[in-house]
Amino acid sequence: MYKKLSIFLIILSISFCQAQSPTTSVKKTTSKLVSPETKEKQKVSSEKVIKTEKAINAGELKEDLKIDGTQNGNPTPNKVEPMRVYDFTNSDLLVKWHELIFELVEQTQGYSPNVASRNFAYINLAAYEAILPANLSNISLSDQLQEFHRPDSLNIDGRIFNSAVALNSAVFKLVDKLFISAPYIWMEKVYALNDSVNAHFTKQLSPDAMKKSKLYGAKIAFWIYEYSKNDGGHQSFLRTYNMGYKLPICQSCFEINRVADLENTGPLHPKWGENRTFIAKNQEEIDIKPKVEFSIYQNSPFYKMAKEVYDISKQVVPNSEKLQIANFWDDAATFTYTAPGHSISILTQVLKQRPIDLSSATELYSNLAIAINDAFIVTWRLKYLHNLIRPIAYIKKYIDNQWEPALLTPPFPEFPSGHSAQTSTMATVLTSKIGDNVSFVDYSKYFVGPPKTFTSFWTAAKECSMSRVYGGIHFRDGIEEGEELGKIIGKNALTLRYKK
Repeated sequence: MYKKLSIFLIILSISFCQAQSPTTSVKKTTSKLVSPETKEKQKVSSEKVIKTEKAINAGELKEDLKIDGTQNGNPTPNKVEPMRVYDFTNSDLLVKWHELIFELVEQTQGYSPNVASRNFAYINLAAYEAILPANLSNISLSDQLQEFHRPDSLNIDGRIFNSAVALNSAVFKLVDKLFISAPYIWMEKVYALNDSVNAHFTKQLSPDAMKKSKLYGAKIAFWIYEYSKNDGGHQSFLRTYNMGYKLPICQSCFEINRVADLENTGPLHPKWGENRTFIAKNQEEIDIKPKVEFSIYQNSPFYKMAKEVYDISKQVVPNSEKLQIANFWDDAATFTYTAPGHSISILTQVLKQRPIDLSSATELYSNLAIAINDAFIVTWRLKYLHNLIRPIAYIKKYIDNQWEPALLTPPFPEFPSGHSAQTSTMATVLTSKIGDNVSFVDYSKYFVGPPKTFTSFWTAAKECSMSRVYGGIHFRDGIEEGEELGKIIGKNALTLRYKK
C-alpha cells in the first residue's frame, strides 16, 4: 500500500507540474487534473452497492455480461470500483481469494512474473480438484497433466461434504506454503479470510461436514504441493537468477541494461524454459522464431523495425494516450501483481461483475492459470534460445546513443514478448470458454489512471502487445510472434477435459 501511495503522490505532483509548465520533458504519467464537480461524481458512483445476484453458469456469461459506465479522472491511492456483497457459495469465493493473492504477489519478495504464473496455476489446480466430490459431472485432471496422478485415497463420496469449505481449505493451505516469505501483515489477512469463510459456513453446516470438507481440502493442498516440487521451479522466489549462467556475447545478443536494472540482478530465470509444463504438447519444440533477420544496416528490415520503435517513442509523451497504455500494461514486479496476475485479474473482474457457480469458476480459473504457466515456460525457453538484443541496446548503438525508452527494460532477452504470449493465451482460453465480444472494466491500474473498458478479451490482448512497443522494450516482430505463440499454448490448454 505504501508503494502504491508513493507512486500516486509522485504521479499527482508530476501532473500538477505539467499543468503549470507544458514544456516539461518528464515521462511516465498520463493523468489529467479534473474539476471538483467530476471528483464529486466519482465519489457518488463509487458508493453504489451491487448485491450479489443468483449465480449463472459460464456459458450464460456470453450473453448476460453488461457493464455500466466507469469513472474518469486522476489516479487514486485506492482502487475505486463499485462496492458489492460477496457470496461464498459461488464464484465470489475464488474472486475474494484472488483479490488477496494479487496483493500477496505484489508484496512478496522474489515474486517475478514466472513465479507468479507458476503459483497461480497450482493454487487454482487445487481449487478445482477440491470441489470434485460434490460435482459428479466433473472429472479430475489426473493423467491429463504431466506426471499428475490422483491417489485413490482422494476418491471420496460427496455426502456430508461442502465444496466451498473444501476449496477454501485447499487454497488457504497452498497460499500458506507458496507465500512462505510474505510479510506478516499480509499473511494475517490470509488467515483472517480463511477464518471468516469457515465462520460463515459453520453457522450453516454440521460439525461433521465442516471437519470432513476442511480435511479433504487440506489433503488436496498437500497432494498438489508435493506434485509442484518436481517441476523445476520449487521455491524459485528465493533466487530469481542463476550464478552459473553466463549470457552469450555477440552483436545480436541481449545484454542487461544496468541503468534500468536497479537491483543489479543477473538474467531473470535463465533456466525457466526447462521447467515441466502441465501439458505435454507444450514441452515439445514449438516452431516460433524471429521472422526478421538481425542486421545493423540502415536499409535492412531489422534496422527499420528498430527505427519504428524509435519513431513511435517520440509520440510517447506526458499525457499522451500511448504513454497511458504503456503504463497501464507495465505490470512490473514489486509494485504490481505482474503480467500473469493482470491476465488472471481480467477473469476475476469479469466474475466480480457477474458471478457464476463455484464449479464453473474453478474450471475457468484452473484452465486459464495452467495455460499461462505453460506460456511463461515456453516463452522463456525461446527467449534464451534466441537471446535477442533489446531495443534500448540496439538503438543506442546504431540510431541514437542518447535515447531512453518510456519503460524500464527488463533483465531478459527480447524475443518473443512475454506480455504478448500470455495475454494472447488469456484471450484464446477466455474467448473459447466465455465468448467473444464480452465487455469488461479493468480496474487493476487505479494508481496509473482511470479504469479501462474493453469490448473483448482480444481487444485487451492486442492493446497489451502494442504497449510493449510504445514502452520501447519490444520490436514488432517480438510481439507478433508472441501473439502466435500464445494462441498455440491456449489451444493446447483447451484440450483439457473437465466434464465426463
